[in-house]
Amino acid sequence: MAALNGCRTGEAGVETYSAVRTRRREITVLVTEDDTLDRKAFTRLLQQEPGLRLVGGAEAGADVVREALRLAPDVVLVDLERTEKALETVAALRRHCPCARSVILTTAGDVAQLRRAVAAGTSAFVMKTVSMRGLRDVLRRVMAGERVLDPDLSVRALLTERCPLTPRECEVLGVSRRSTTVAEIAATVSLSPGTVRNYLSRAITKTGARNRHEAAAAAARLGWI
Repeated sequence: MAALNGCRTGEAGVETYSAVRTRRREITVLVTEDDTLDRKAFTRLLQQEPGLRLVGGAEAGADVVREALRLAPDVVLVDLERTEKALETVAALRRHCPCARSVILTTAGDVAQLRRAVAAGTSAFVMKTVSMRGLRDVLRRVMAGERVLDPDLSVRALLTERCPLTPRECEVLGVSRRSTTVAEIAATVSLSPGTVRNYLSRAITKTGARNRHEAAAAAARLGWI
């Protein structure tokens, strides 16, 4: 079988990856966490859980994508706090390995992180306080096509004010967090400095901030950017 975008395909008479995954009873798992000791400890727990089969562990970034393409796991577990650029890793897995579900584990997630995780394409956002039996249930629900989100954070997200910013305002405000001048922002988003000032001014007004730095901080805290 050849691997294409993380999905195994075959010619006539050869089972596809989806068919194999449907037929087998175990859920195969790839663990990604930058801390080697924590990754080893967690993998030992997974190896003892019936119905789950650990196929590997990897650090974040390209290493995870490469291992996911090689091993074709059902699920990739991503530790939010212990994995550098965890959400970028989830987005990369979604692009390159669409057959693998990403499940984020977190110790102290907030509404902003939840929203960014959903936007990145995660299938689940779960607190680390979950039991191994509970995690197994989450993985089975994810494999059934569900999106599983921490219930408390989900309620808080629903109660939080919806984003009043336009996509362009979000983009400009997000870039402003990494740039020191309007000219730098304009060059990054391919707009004129005057247009950038207009977007920033509207974003400041909508967030009730005093300047673009406060507006960007507030938008980031609420998960808008």
